[in-house]
Amino acid sequence: MSVESDVVVSLPAYDNVSAFAAEVFRSMSRADQRRWAEVYLRGLLLADGKKSVRRIAESVPIFHANQSLQQFINQSPWDWEPVRALIAQRIEHAKHPRAWVIERVVIPKRGERSVGVQRRFVPEVGRTVNSQLALGIALASESASVPVNWRISLSGRWGKDPELRGATYIPEPVAGKPEWVEVAEMVEEMALRWKLSPVPVVGDVRHFSDVTRLLTRMANRGVGFSVQVDGSFPVMGTDYLTSLPNHDAAPQLSDPQAVVTIQRHLGGLGKQLPKDSMRTLTGTGSRRAGLVSSLARIPPLRGDGNPSPKVVRIIGELSQKEGFARYWITNLTHHRLDEVMSLTRLAQRSRAEMQTLASEFGLRDFEGRSYPGWHHHMTMVSAAFAYSVVGWEGAVDAAMSS
Repeated sequence: MSVESDVVVSLPAYDNVSAFAAEVFRSMSRADQRRWAEVYLRGLLLADGKKSVRRIAESVPIFHANQSLQQFINQSPWDWEPVRALIAQRIEHAKHPRAWVIERVVIPKRGERSVGVQRRFVPEVGRTVNSQLALGIALASESASVPVNWRISLSGRWGKDPELRGATYIPEPVAGKPEWVEVAEMVEEMALRWKLSPVPVVGDVRHFSDVTRLLTRMANRGVGFSVQVDGSFPVMGTDYLTSLPNHDAAPQLSDPQAVVTIQRHLGGLGKQLPKDSMRTLTGTGSRRAGLVSSLARIPPLRGDGNPSPKVVRIIGELSQKEGFARYWITNLTHHRLDEVMSLTRLAQRSRAEMQTLASEFGLRDFEGRSYPGWHHHMTMVSAAFAYSVVGWEGAVDAAMSS
């Protein structure tokens, strides 16, 4: 008999946490799994400092909680996907998200045996870090951004070394995939299997591998996107008139079939405009940004099953000095520029929410080594943060339906 079923879990009287747990953990097949899920949820919400299993166990007055919670996270065979789907559906119902935000989270680690750990160069900090790389999708509204789906990068030796994979219980069908594939599959999972309402995908993808393939795949599947890209992103001209703020018809590139960088494309157009023609948008605080935008195309990919031109709008933010500070690309070509830029601000705010998950909800605190354990912990982190955002609303709905 498992430890999970050996111990009677004594929980507080039915409260908001219980109501929320009953809703989002109902896909777990066993009652003891659902009870320990609620205990772990309470621990993530209540434990001070690092949210390790030991700290979580110490925060709840239950005999043998440490051993049982270790088993619940690292060995219990509950499926995390339906739990994530239920969390996402609760957030969608309560917050009506305007965007799905792509997140890329580097989790520093000691040692080499935890799933997915390797030394990798981290562009955000400009150095090599021994770390795991988590990829996530968050549901973002005007008031909150909640990550609901996760993948862990299994690049390099983690995709093929049988000893490493066996020691961390990586299932045989789980292969090491490029980051862009993991992101695309999460988006499709949420739309097709979880039945969430489609909204644009946003985020900073400058450090992702093969962004062109990611955007082409989303465009082929009818997914709207508005993402920040590097200035080296390749684009082509278009037969359409270029659209710029306050200009109905700006000059075209001499060869619309030429592939150039987004930096060069927008740089050439920006030089033809007087400074007072740039539209300014008010961002957070007193910051104002001059923007140049143009229609362009994503270059077709070899082997693309749907090679029709992907017409997009490319956007550059002028820096205080010469040139551009940031670039975006979107297929929301019929949306106003200020509407598109409001979506990018959701992505910026979501990044700040990820810091809250790290400091208060245990995002980087999983100490186990296994692939299932990592996914279980990350799912519970999402559940705890979701409760902090909509727990009371979920309790009210549950009470009204009972």
